[in-house]
Amino acid sequence: MKSIDNIHEITKAMEMIAAFRFKRAEGRFSKSKAYLGEMETLVANLSGSVENLPSPLFEKRPVRKKTLVVITADKGLCGSYNTNLLRAGAAWREENKDFETSFIPVGKVGHEALKKRHHPILLGYPERSQVDLALAKKITGELKNLFLSRQVDSIEFLYTTYHAGGMGRIHFAPFLSLGYLINTNPKGNQAPEYIYEPDFETVFLSLLARYLEGKIYLTLLESLTSEYSARMIAMKQATDNSEEILDDLKLLRNKTRQATITRELSEIVSGASVLV
Repeated sequence: MKSIDNIHEITKAMEMIAAFRFKRAEGRFSKSKAYLGEMETLVANLSGSVENLPSPLFEKRPVRKKTLVVITADKGLCGSYNTNLLRAGAAWREENKDFETSFIPVGKVGHEALKKRHHPILLGYPERSQVDLALAKKITGELKNLFLSRQVDSIEFLYTTYHAGGMGRIHFAPFLSLGYLINTNPKGNQAPEYIYEPDFETVFLSLLARYLEGKIYLTLLESLTSEYSARMIAMKQATDNSEEILDDLKLLRNKTRQATITRELSEIVSGASVLV
């Protein structure tokens, strides 16, 4: 019982820590999501307003090499969070076996698992516990270099989305090339007219760089929020299970003690009757 009680205290403390971190991450994610939504609409409107875009990131090319950026946690104890991501990554590779595939793990668990299974790894970011713009800029720059140098033809993200009050869901999101941004501007929908200073190319490239960094930052933040939510739920379930086990053990102890007392009383009464 002592060991179960210690486990109960540990899981309860971990649940409280995860809840605190979850609240903080959720606040950052909610604020960033609104900003990036407006930024994506603006970039989509601008990209659909001209025919020849001044960025090679929109280039349409034959796809031979595909890369999947898998965002996992740095630690376990969060239910099936990491397992589901790795299983989805393996399924993605099987579905794209006709292409030359590779992985870019973000997070210690994914990095170690993919390395252990001998999957091809282009880049790796083993630590992602501190999600900030510096990490987002670093990942953005290196992914752009891979695409522009033609080391890869397509880059996708695999992560767990956050859903308030429920479990996160596995999600694949395109990143490069950026042709999907043009497609998000429906045909016949007249884009707003803008005045550009100093010119369209300068404004567009500046917005595009901010958008890509913001998209990766938001993706990392959403994944982190989902991780804390999963860990909070897992620790709550572990705490509840330990409480049930403690209650069962206490009941068993009381029954055993009562049976022992009853037996001893019976022996005393039997011995007394013999003496009489």
